[in-house]
Amino acid sequence: MNKKTIILFGAIITVLLLFFFLRRNNGNTLSNDEREFEFKSTDKIDKVFLSNKFTKEYVLLTKKDKDNWTVNDSFVASNYQIEILFDGLKKIRVKRPVSKHEINPVKKDLALNGTKVEIYENGNLSKVFYVGGNTSDEMGTYFMMEKGEEPYVCHIPGFNGFLNARFFTKKDGWRSKNIFALKDSEIKKIDLKWSENSKSSFSIDNSGKEPLLYSENLLLKNNIEVNLNHLKTYLKLWENLSFEGFPIDLNAKQIDSIYNTNPLLVIKVLDKKDKLVSLRIYKKGIKRDSNIQFDEQGNPLQFDIETFYAFINENGKEVVQIQDYIFGKVMKQSTDFLIK
Repeated sequence: MNKKTIILFGAIITVLLLFFFLRRNNGNTLSNDEREFEFKSTDKIDKVFLSNKFTKEYVLLTKKDKDNWTVNDSFVASNYQIEILFDGLKKIRVKRPVSKHEINPVKKDLALNGTKVEIYENGNLSKVFYVGGNTSDEMGTYFMMEKGEEPYVCHIPGFNGFLNARFFTKKDGWRSKNIFALKDSEIKKIDLKWSENSKSSFSIDNSGKEPLLYSENLLLKNNIEVNLNHLKTYLKLWENLSFEGFPIDLNAKQIDSIYNTNPLLVIKVLDKKDKLVSLRIYKKGIKRDSNIQFDEQGNPLQFDIETFYAFINENGKEVVQIQDYIFGKVMKQSTDFLIK
């Protein structure tokens, strides 16, 4: 056997030994790819798909521009929730491998109950992994990369909380609760129509140098009939008006019934990009959990004075609850702007 043949034969033996060594240890050692859940930067992420086979729920988060995301291509996403998700993706770390006696039950639970997470960067699928339950000591959460050999425990160093709470699949939790989020300089027109007293209705034209108030289709004169400072202050109140949540005690029939009754007030706000947002506000009957049940004279109240029902943009299928504490400041009447 010549020298070249010996060298070649030795190289082949070395490759084969390395191959069998790696295969033997593959069941006990996770590759770097299987351990790398974190993203050093989330700037390139433009889509996140979360789904759960057990609950049959899913959420598609899509980036529209630098500051805006949508939920299921239908609703504006909460920037706060997006930030919480991305913070987790940047800080998540492997805490420890899953012990041998845990592997089978954890893998089974991930397959049945885990949330599948698909992360896209620049339109391309970047990572796919599963998020499961929490460890018995409540100090970590089970994760597993798709096509990975083993699950393992992840955490955020210094954070005492569950990571799976950041990967939820209920779409309402991802939605922004903002209804109106406009600076005064962005508002073109505001229109309020009161059903019970049309004389209280008004509109504000903010397309010119100074806002103008119209009541009963008549233009009122600034600083003669109308307090201009009150108008300008009012325009600054629309930056952060959000709904409280979704009433859980109403079925579809009850929601339809409310929508088809006469609203207390209809608000329409047009911005300078000609985007219109409308809000139909309805009185809410007193319920057992209403904080205030009686008036100052001790008489039972018929309607809740702290909260209202509302429908956004004529969507009669979905009712939200708003607080008087938040919206009461913009639920004005025309006389509130007049010079006394």
